[in-house]
Amino acid sequence: MSTPTLLGPRGTPMVELGGERAWRQFTKGDMIASLQWLDLQAVDPNFPEAGAVPCMCVFHAHRRVETGAHVIPQRFAYLYGAREGKPTPYFFSSVMNACETAGFDRNDKAAQHRIMDLVLDAMPDLILMPGEQPSALELKARRQGIEATVTINGRKAHEERI
Repeated sequence: MSTPTLLGPRGTPMVELGGERAWRQFTKGDMIASLQWLDLQAVDPNFPEAGAVPCMCVFHAHRRVETGAHVIPQRFAYLYGAREGKPTPYFFSSVMNACETAGFDRNDKAAQHRIMDLVLDAMPDLILMPGEQPSALELKARRQGIEATVTINGRKAHEERI
């Protein structure tokens, strides 16, 4: 099984969700919350932090082309709970948006409850998540080009890289 990805306009992966890229991962039914580091400024130049920042990505376990992931940066975790530990009005509107992003109707109560439970389960770990991404998880720039190898009787005769 491959790692779920969000595809860019050219059909190439923009973000790998979960799997080896995740610090921690939570599942509730058909929904997944992956705690991982994302470069949000690459997508939104107005985001205040440069580089990889800790985030919670909430997405459907069975990826489809028309769905996405709802992202909660660590720095905005305070918007989801009041001082007494109760959810805020922002939390409820965010859950409805996450439903829509994951491919559900925004008024689907069952999906809303799965997402609420998932976010509440993962939120303490998001808050405790290290600010710096471990070097083992850093993405290396992909080499683009064409590779061609000619083999004759199982032996490599010639190789070209462009």
